[in-house]
Amino acid sequence: MKLIGNLLVWIFISTGLLAATSFYAWPVGIDSAADARFELSAGDEGAPTYAQLLRASTTEDGNVIADADADLNPETLALLRTAGVKRVVIKHPAGAYGTMISNWTGKWLFLGSTIGLVFGGLLLKSAARREVEATDASDSPHSTPEQAAGSIRAAIADLRGRLPSIEGRDEKEHAIIETLSEVQGDLVPAFVETRAVLIARKGMGHYATVMDKFASTERQINRAWSAAADGALEESLTALDASAVQADQLAEALGVQTD
Repeated sequence: MKLIGNLLVWIFISTGLLAATSFYAWPVGIDSAADARFELSAGDEGAPTYAQLLRASTTEDGNVIADADADLNPETLALLRTAGVKRVVIKHPAGAYGTMISNWTGKWLFLGSTIGLVFGGLLLKSAARREVEATDASDSPHSTPEQAAGSIRAAIADLRGRLPSIEGRDEKEHAIIETLSEVQGDLVPAFVETRAVLIARKGMGHYATVMDKFASTERQINRAWSAAADGALEESLTALDASAVQADQLAEALGVQTD
């Protein structure tokens, strides 16, 4: 079910993006019967208001067929058809949303993609919930997202608390490298493994928020480790302090009190 859900999500994201590109790209049509779609509304004095070109339309050899901002009236559309233009990209017309929707050739594909995307998301959430239930039913030890994030936060706090009592730059850098290597190798992967629990509990929206905080924490941890390995202690300490702040924000995103 998880594989099917992932496939559906990616397929419908792709088709939805494809459909969205046609929102401003209108077909010129094979004859003047299509001209009516470019007439947005009647003007104040009864004169029609036409859609306008977003950018100039040119031939393959660079000759201008119609300038940017040109009205797509019957005369302009006839020139475009004669030149072999199939579609034109229009400017967003203020106050003509109904016309935009009605002329959107990909609207049904977009709607279908949206429904499919929701269905795929529900399948993923259901699969994640089953994974959580299977994990809870097993006898093997497992950690929650809160526990995994707390372990990362505690390791950073412990390291920051020990550093003032460590003498010498080399010793401090060694302590940073040693501790953060354990965080990178054990604690960070342990948190990633709880993603199914996160999705099942809160859904994809909350999962994305938490993982954004987690990515920021991991980025600062990596930066602190890398700077210490390069002998840049001050830069490493700055990144370590930043990782502590990000770890607190990660805990808060998980609903854990950080006071």
